[in-house]
This record gives sequence, C-alpha cells and structure tokens, in this order.
Amino acid sequence: MSLLRKTAQRLAAAGAVGALAVSAGLVMNAPPATAAPAPALAGVFIYANPNYSIPVYPSGAPVQVANLGGPAQDSTSSIGNSTDLRMCFYEHGNYGGLEFRIGPGEWWATLPGWINDRISSYRPC
Repeated sequence: MSLLRKTAQRLAAAGAVGALAVSAGLVMNAPPATAAPAPALAGVFIYANPNYSIPVYPSGAPVQVANLGGPAQDSTSSIGNSTDLRMCFYEHGNYGGLEFRIGPGEWWATLPGWINDRISSYRPC
C-alpha cells in the first residue's frame, strides 16, 4: 500500500472518530425533553405552571372560552391542544389583545414570556 493511501485512510478514520465523538457529546449534553401528557379526551388543556404542572383544566376544557376566570385567568404557563383545530389564545377576555396560536395536536411545555401568565380567553382560529 502506498504511503499516500495509508495517510488518506488514517485521516478518514480519524475524521470518523472525531465526528462520532462530537455527535456523542451533543447527544449527551442535550436537555431532557418534557413529554406532553397523553389525553384521553379531545380538548384544550391548561396548566398553571410550566411542564404541564398544576392542571387547571386536566381533562380538557371546552373548545372556546370568552373569559377564563378562576384559577386559569392570567396564570397559564403551559397548554396543550388535542383537537384537530388551530387554537388562538388571547391576552384579554372576549378575544382581545395579544394573540398566541397553536396548531392541532400541539403542546407547549413553557409559553413564551410575552403571553405567559396573560391568557384570558381562547377559541378556534
């Protein structure tokens, strides 16, 4: 085998080992994923804390609510949508103010800061 060919093989092997090490490091350093709950009913799921903690509507809320009121009013930090509809969540009652949209089957373990603890109403959009 020629010296050039041996060098090429060694470089290829070293590159493969390096790529594997980088890949393993990325996988090992990735944060654990938070699994969305597996609902038995279709509906909207509202939680007071991130990562689906402290359910406000644990078994699926109605598909449209003009004024959340109660413990869910301006205290929602994670949500889920197990319907086949796109849902819009609003900062104010009666569908006013800022709007946050999620798709069918979409779950958010942590809401973005601009809408976190600000949801007051929601409906299909």
